This record gives sequence, structure tokens and C-alpha cells, in this order.
Amino acid sequence: MLDLDKNHFSKHFRTILEKVEQIPSFPESAQLLFNLRQNPDANIDQLSEIIESDPGLTAFILKYARIPIFGYGHRIHSVNQAIRLVLGFNTASSLTMSIASSNCLRVQKHGDLGYIKIWFKTLECAALCRELSLMMRDRSQIDSDLAHLCGLFQNFGYLLFGHFFPKEYSYLNDLVARYPEQSFRTIQLQFFGITHDTIGKYLMNAWNLPEEVVAAIAEQHYPDYLGKHSSYVKLIAIANRLLQSNLQNIDGCPYVETTSLIDSLGINESEALKAKENILGCQNDFIILSQSLAA
Repeated sequence: MLDLDKNHFSKHFRTILEKVEQIPSFPESAQLLFNLRQNPDANIDQLSEIIESDPGLTAFILKYARIPIFGYGHRIHSVNQAIRLVLGFNTASSLTMSIASSNCLRVQKHGDLGYIKIWFKTLECAALCRELSLMMRDRSQIDSDLAHLCGLFQNFGYLLFGHFFPKEYSYLNDLVARYPEQSFRTIQLQFFGITHDTIGKYLMNAWNLPEEVVAAIAEQHYPDYLGKHSSYVKLIAIANRLLQSNLQNIDGCPYVETTSLIDSLGINESEALKAKENILGCQNDFIILSQSLAA
């Protein structure tokens, strides 16, 4: 057990976060992918070339495109095929950009807050965010590719926590296993005085990611948020709630019904539940993908 003064720890952590130069730089490969994603004239060949320059990203994209839900399996032989036939430009660029970004923030592999479990939860939530966004009655409220990106970056606050304070993060990982009835966020506040959503907000700002992503990460536990880009916040909350088996560990607004959140975005609840079941059917694939990222 760590002898930890949470007020001192929180103050020290915030001091670090407020100094942008102390936050790890956005990795070069991730920046290349981000720049390409922002370029309206970019094409699949250019994206394939960047991905293929990194063996890890290449392997991941091929494995992802071969997930049974897509129906192509081992007929996908190249990154170009994976993008062109299965994933599309934006999904492929978002996936690889988030993975390339996480390479500078390695944490312990195992446990509820280990690298494997974090990526497993990230992949399934991001996939469901994208599916739900496509069901919205008023699609002008949201960009489905940005919704996917929000889901992919939602847990990066954990990674930065573990990067800066591996010993304390290991303790947090132990605590969430010891107190399964408590939400992860409650434990963070109780023992450390700072939470992954706050940490993630600083990181997203330091990396100059889109303001929709910053808002979604900063407010992810508050689906009653009414500020700018609230639709992205609600999407993450809905996806996490639908996928969460332990309803004690959802977010900071248990009084907000999931049904009312779904309805507020103009999504048909039965369709949302079908999408959830489709994503849950991919869990074994997401676990294998997450394990490959931690290898």
C-alpha cells in the first residue's frame, strides 16, 4: 500500500499537466496520419504508404479488417485492400492514429486498467460510438468519424497517468480490483484527487486534437453536459453504459436514464441494442487485437 497524500499528489500532477512542454509530444507517425486525415485531397494510397511504413500498424489493420463481422476474413491481403474494401479512409486513419499515439504512453499490460483491458474497452466503445452516430435522426449534429475518434481517445488519460506515475498507477490498478463495487472515477478521486478525464483533457489540448474530442474526453462522465459538442459526450456515455456489465461503474449521472439519453439523440432504442449485440459479438476479436498491441 502506498503512503500517498492525495492533495499533494493532485497538485503535483496538475502542475505537470499545465506545462505543455512536460507532456509527451504527439508522435511523428501519429502527426503524419492526423495531417493526412485533415487533407481533403488525401487518398487511400497515401494512407496505405504511411501505415505500411510501420509493421505494427500494418499487422493491426490487417487483423482488424479480417474480423468476421466484416465478412472478408483472409481474403484481405494488403493494407490497401483493408482500407478500400472494409474500413474506409477515416476509420483506418483514426484507428492507426490513436494506436501510434499510444506508443509513447506505455503502461503495465494486465489488470482492469492494464494496457490490454484499456484497449479492449476502447476498441469496442469506439466501434459502438460510430454505429450509434449513424443511427441519429439528425445526422447534422455529429460527424460519425469524429465520434469514432472520440471513442478511441477516451481512455488516454489513464495512459498518461501510468506514463508519469507508474508506481501510483499500479496502485490504482490494484485498488479497482479490490473495490469492484466502486466506480473507477470514485476511486481515483478518493485516493489520488485527480481523474483520467481531467488528465485526458490536458493531453488532448496539448496534442491539438479537434475540440470535439477535447470536449468528449473532458466531459465523458457527465452526459447531462449541455455545452458545445454535447452530442459527442452523450454518445460516449451511451456506448459505455450499453457495454458496461457493472452498472455501478458507469458515470457521474446515474439519475440520467440511458433511455432518455438515447432518445435525446434521436436514436431508436431497439436499433441501439442490436448494435450493442453486434459489438459484443466481436469481443473475442477485440481481445486478440488488444493483446497484439501490448505484445
